[in-house]
Amino acid sequence: MASESRRSGMGHRDREQAKAEAFTLLASLKARRESLTSGHVTLATLFDKYDGSPAFRAKKMRTQAEDRRKLERVMGFIGRDRDVTTIAPSDVQRYVEARMSGQCSSNGKPVRARAAAADLVALNIMLNWATRERQSDGSPLLAHNPMRGIRRPVEKNPRRPIETYDRYLKLMRVAGEVDWRLPLVLALAESTGQRISAVLHLGREDLALERLPYGWVQFRAEHQKNGCDHWVPLTRNTARLIRRHLRSLRGEAASLLFPADKERAQSVDRWFMSRRLRAAYERAGLKPLSGGLWHPFRRKFATERKHLPLRDVAVAGGWKEPRTLLECYQLADNATLQRVVLDAPKLFADGLRPVTPSVTPNSRTRTTHGRRKSRLQKAVPVFGT
Repeated sequence: MASESRRSGMGHRDREQAKAEAFTLLASLKARRESLTSGHVTLATLFDKYDGSPAFRAKKMRTQAEDRRKLERVMGFIGRDRDVTTIAPSDVQRYVEARMSGQCSSNGKPVRARAAAADLVALNIMLNWATRERQSDGSPLLAHNPMRGIRRPVEKNPRRPIETYDRYLKLMRVAGEVDWRLPLVLALAESTGQRISAVLHLGREDLALERLPYGWVQFRAEHQKNGCDHWVPLTRNTARLIRRHLRSLRGEAASLLFPADKERAQSVDRWFMSRRLRAAYERAGLKPLSGGLWHPFRRKFATERKHLPLRDVAVAGGWKEPRTLLECYQLADNATLQRVVLDAPKLFADGLRPVTPSVTPNSRTRTTHGRRKSRLQKAVPVFGT
């Protein structure tokens, strides 16, 4: 009996000890979770984890570098050791004012509201990632996003210049004198509406010149912002320029359409071609549009096709969201505004009907007796009657 009681006593003590250890472990896990989710995470710590995450590494190298610069700029102003959960709307407002005044810029130049908003977007993406990323114990890196509900600055009068066809023709007349690649680059940018990086990375295998009506060209996903492969038909003039361009590359071993001067196996740098385009503007006696160099051709492509279905225009130009195309690229023009105001039918009781333009009544004139008499009392002649 004694041995049995001794054994039962030892079992009771073991259970009590195990229970105490379990309570201690739960308390430590709870404290750790509260420390992680209550805000004891600095911006620098969160940035280091975000920079090494698969979500960040999945971005393009150029996008990664740009996001790092944006986040470093924000952390440099708010504080790298700043508790993430203590970020307040006042901090965002102070950063916006400092960024727009040039205090956070390396060159000290003021920027527009859109540049400040882009930095805050990068910060917001990182914080959203932290709310979804889990620790080994299942707790999130961040309990909530402190940027949620905070308004970012909005550009009231955004600069969205658009090129015109007459200026494009003047550039094409002098483009060959500036660089042998520039005529085809300009033709592809004007006729397909693609981004300049996608155009410069085209290869010979991306062409299907035998496909009707005049040939097609493929823009690959790795060089597209939307990450999608798509084929675009070529115009007759662009197909003619491509065939002439290929004849000039007959002796080349590289498969690229626009190889660099020194490294023939690499595509020409877009900054190099931008300098060539500026030289073409100068040679043609034109001034580059303020607020863009290649993108005005993209807006031209979208605006010229406002009468076509929005979905098809978005696919042809490489836009992922038709909403972006509608809000930022299809701009109002004077010819369309005139049609909206002058060519619209009039609403009658039985529906919309086109009307013949009439003479507008003049102001009242004096009669021979010195009294004013309105011409509205007279019959108004109508053109065509």
